[in-house]
Amino acid sequence: MPVKVKLPIMDKETGQVLEFDAVVYLYGEGKKDKGFVKVFHAFVKDVVRDKELRQALDLLAYIMSEKLEKDSLKFYLTAEEVVKNLGISRDTYYRWLRVLTKKNYLTRIDTNYYAIKPYTIVVGKMANTELYRD
Repeated sequence: MPVKVKLPIMDKETGQVLEFDAVVYLYGEGKKDKGFVKVFHAFVKDVVRDKELRQALDLLAYIMSEKLEKDSLKFYLTAEEVVKNLGISRDTYYRWLRVLTKKNYLTRIDTNYYAIKPYTIVVGKMANTELYRD
């Protein structure tokens, strides 16, 4: 069920709080779900417009659904696990990783340890979505 919400975002340069329209899709029962990942509309537009980024979306979706640390945008990832879980080659994994890093959607923190760029997604708990329900 899509729910339209106003999402406050702080402009890093000016410090001004801006509101953006966002659509939140809620699936399942709140008590059963572990949590959610909200994807910003601007990111979706980037993916639609950029063929290279669109090809790397499978890796980003895997990261968002399986790898994020609790209430964090950080994650640990190895080539071996991605190759096994997504059924892709090592070359494809490294190509997708390069694309996501080059386009600043992922930042390398340490060996096999990364973070997703803020303002791409928001991670939360289903319990926090109750205020958005009609």
